[in-house]
Amino acid sequence: MTGWIGQVPALLLALALLIVPGLPAGLCLRGMRGIVRLAAAIGVSLGVLGAAALIAPLLGVPWGLAPVAIVTVVVWIAAGALRLVDRRPLVAPVAGHGGAWIGVAVAFLAWVVVVGVGIGNPDNPSQLYDALFHLNAVEFIARTGDASPLHMTMVVPDLETSFYPTLWHALVSLVVPAAGSIVAATNVTTVAVIALIWPVALASLTSVAFPNRPGAVTWAPLVSLGFSVFPLGFLNWGVLYPNLLGTVLIPILLAITFIACAPALSWSGRVLRILVALAAAGGVALAHPSALLAAAVLLVPYLLWRAWGTARAGGVAIRIFVSAVVLAGLAALVVVWVLGNVTTHEWHPTASMAQALGEVAFLSPVGRATGLLLGPLAAIGIWRVVRDRTWWVLGSYAVSIFFFLMAAWFPVESIRSAFVGVWYDDTTRVGALIAIWGLPLAALGASIVAEWLIAGWRAGRTGLVVAVVAVIAVAGASHLLALRNDLNYMRGVSYQFSDESQGLSPDEAELFEEIDDEIPDDSLVIGDPLTGAGLLYAYTDHAVVFPHVTGRYGGDALTLARYLADGSPTVCDAIERLGVTHALDFGDRVLFENHYTKFDGLHGLEDSPILTEVDRVGDAVLYEVTGCE
Repeated sequence: MTGWIGQVPALLLALALLIVPGLPAGLCLRGMRGIVRLAAAIGVSLGVLGAAALIAPLLGVPWGLAPVAIVTVVVWIAAGALRLVDRRPLVAPVAGHGGAWIGVAVAFLAWVVVVGVGIGNPDNPSQLYDALFHLNAVEFIARTGDASPLHMTMVVPDLETSFYPTLWHALVSLVVPAAGSIVAATNVTTVAVIALIWPVALASLTSVAFPNRPGAVTWAPLVSLGFSVFPLGFLNWGVLYPNLLGTVLIPILLAITFIACAPALSWSGRVLRILVALAAAGGVALAHPSALLAAAVLLVPYLLWRAWGTARAGGVAIRIFVSAVVLAGLAALVVVWVLGNVTTHEWHPTASMAQALGEVAFLSPVGRATGLLLGPLAAIGIWRVVRDRTWWVLGSYAVSIFFFLMAAWFPVESIRSAFVGVWYDDTTRVGALIAIWGLPLAALGASIVAEWLIAGWRAGRTGLVVAVVAVIAVAGASHLLALRNDLNYMRGVSYQFSDESQGLSPDEAELFEEIDDEIPDDSLVIGDPLTGAGLLYAYTDHAVVFPHVTGRYGGDALTLARYLADGSPTVCDAIERLGVTHALDFGDRVLFENHYTKFDGLHGLEDSPILTEVDRVGDAVLYEVTGCE
């Protein structure tokens, strides 16, 4: 853990980037608890980063803090102006609640420790398949000075425009100067996003959804530690950095949308809230579009409830108008859903209906070890919501359950993909949606149980209270099993950095360091990306033929991937056209065996007649192309 101490400045920079650009907008929101204002600031900040990434190329400004500062100033001026003209007295000023800040602070510290322990050292790279793309994408942004999601052409170099959500990579690139490397900046940003945004997001949604239950706001960040599949599951599967960022923002977008729809607001107050919601929506979309679609379907029950109330209170014309708006909105959502379907049919249902329902009941989706506390607490929260007749909350939770059941169990795959194809048919991504309402409901249940225990203690039922607390402690400890499993997988697979790593090993990383001083800046290096050789780009800024496994790199690149070791005239022609100067051979251990045959020609290079060994660290070898005239 000592390596993390040196990354404190980088962590502070990451936290500042997540808060400062949107802080004035959050502070200008009247009648809101402080935790909601902080959530709004985070949502706007990420919207600012996304907007700056889009605007910077149009202004001819390279990506960095300068375009962020430009958009930030505009946002500050707009928020301040709307606040200055908002003179309407508050009907009932909202009292602060110190317990919310305590819950967020404790959860923040806990998540810092958990994620730090799981990663091990800030210089440990993720050893999962998608890490190849995400680490190299940060270097691509640094090299090109362009973080626009419309210009992420790293894996399609023949195109000038290609869309990919780059908000995560843009954020990490801003942290790199303080962290010292792309790997360290990625890990520091991971800590910041999980430890700050996730507790604040849950606290803000709970505060808005259950305004008369301040105790629930305290518990919301804390119960997040018992939910396994998210966020740690996203670090052990994928790795899903963009989805991680988009999903932690969903509760914030929901909360801001709710307050934007609140009654009795001045025109300037409502405009400010709507603009904040739009900024947060932009941040969610540029983090990952599937997160915005998830937020949209989770909002449907609330918006239908508001539409129903408006229609009932109005006349015939109002009812016709509301009905038309609802139908148009639902139709638009369906169209976008169909267009956004990216199903690969790669992942299939893995659970029976009974198993999937059981995982929902215990808030332990996707085959995780079952904890015994969150499920009963959520059930108590649901009981309270039913008594309060807050049906739209249950409707929104039911939507997330429906999508999870479709992903985990539904046997007709064509229908299943129509619903969950926007998440690549991946149960892990969909399972995270259970947390969006499941954890606030569990927090509500926890606050009710705490009230019961306090009342029992005051009534003199000490023995009963102690017994119940003991049962709760044992049930809570059962969630440690899932946490232990996640941490063991992180340390033993996802972030293992040793000779047993399934991706990059220490010897290979050391060779990267030596290569950086040995080969010219204009060199082009080829290697099997599934062995980690493609990470030369992220580590040293030296160009590689394959920065990721998938992509469209051209016929010559495919020829070399299959036949480089042969050293035939056809291979030499392809080398000359591409300009390849060096090759890396990191052995035969690869991330995914099912992709292996595509890169057969990049193994066993020691016998190639056209390559000469120029450096070696352990079994990691650098070759120079010397046999092609």
